[in-house]
Amino acid sequence: MKKTITLAILAGMAISLQAGMFDDAMKQVGGYTQSTQQTRETKQENNGLLSSLTSTLGITDKQATGGTAALLQAASQSMPKENYTSLLKSVPGFESIAGSGLAGGAMNMLGGGDMVGQAFKALGMDNTMIGKFAPIILEYAKQYATPENIALLKQAWSAFL
Repeated sequence: MKKTITLAILAGMAISLQAGMFDDAMKQVGGYTQSTQQTRETKQENNGLLSSLTSTLGITDKQATGGTAALLQAASQSMPKENYTSLLKSVPGFESIAGSGLAGGAMNMLGGGDMVGQAFKALGMDNTMIGKFAPIILEYAKQYATPENIALLKQAWSAFL
């Protein structure tokens, strides 16, 4: 009888432990799913901008990303740092594109006064494409950024608009 009671208690404890581990596992999977969902949403929003550029301008994803990165790099040199940082954080995709390294390193290596034009040339596009990129990106940014940051971005890109 004691063995039966002991086995029943141990079995109950084992089931309780397994249920607790299952709950922990489900929380981790739920966290993973949520994190994965957030990553997918960011990519979809980012792809919205890139898709707009590629379909409207007939360019590749690499050219869309690199051209956007070059323009964002130019904006970083003209805008106050706090406004630029706020812009990157508020507009989906901007932070990842700006952090992609496609523009920063290339533009620093190219130097000269026409860094954006040189970056576009390195991506296989001519200077006329800059004037086509900037308005599309600006319209996209208007959906998310503050009016102040949009005004500063317009000012930074005045030569391209």
